[in-house]
This record gives sequence, structure tokens and C-alpha cells, in this order.
Amino acid sequence: MNVTIDIKTLLIAFVLIALIIMIVYTIMMIRKLLITLEHTNSILEDVEVVSSIASERSKDVDSIISNVSCSVSDLSDALKGNQGTVSAIASIVKSAASIKGMMSKDKND
Repeated sequence: MNVTIDIKTLLIAFVLIALIIMIVYTIMMIRKLLITLEHTNSILEDVEVVSSIASERSKDVDSIISNVSCSVSDLSDALKGNQGTVSAIASIVKSAASIKGMMSKDKND
């Protein structure tokens, strides 16, 4: 009993086996990619939350800094005699209230 296999048939068999292995490998790779995409989406959601919090806080800090700057300017003018003492004290109280408001927001969060 002799079995004859020509080279063309042998190469076609190798190509089909390689194709099946490649399909299985591709399916496994796509499955892992989908898991990675789920994790990436959750990370992007976390980044969005953190950036919105940072944006809020920077606006709060900016308003506080502008209030403090205005208070220091008013106090400087008062020391020079250009403004009433009552107005300077009111500006200082306003700045202190802004800082206290920011601190209470931090404790609530």
C-alpha cells in the first residue's frame, strides 16, 4: 500500500492549519482587547470626575485669591489714607468668609 502526497496538497494542508491557528489567536486577542477597553472606559470616567473637581476647586481658589488681593489692596489704600477704615475691615471680613467657605466645602466633600 503506497500513499502518494504531492507537494501542492501538503502546502494547502499547512496553509489551512496555519489559517485555523491564526483565527483562534485572533479571537483570543479580540477577547482580551474588549476587556482592556472596559477598563479604559472606567479609567476615562474617573479622569473626567477628577478633572471636573480640579476645575471647580481652581475656580473657587481663583475667587478667593481675587478677594484676598482686593482686601490687601484696600488695606494698603487705607494705610495710605485713601480709604476708610470701615471699608478695609469689611474687605478683610469678606476674604476671611471666602476662605472659611472653601474650608467648609472641603469638609462636606
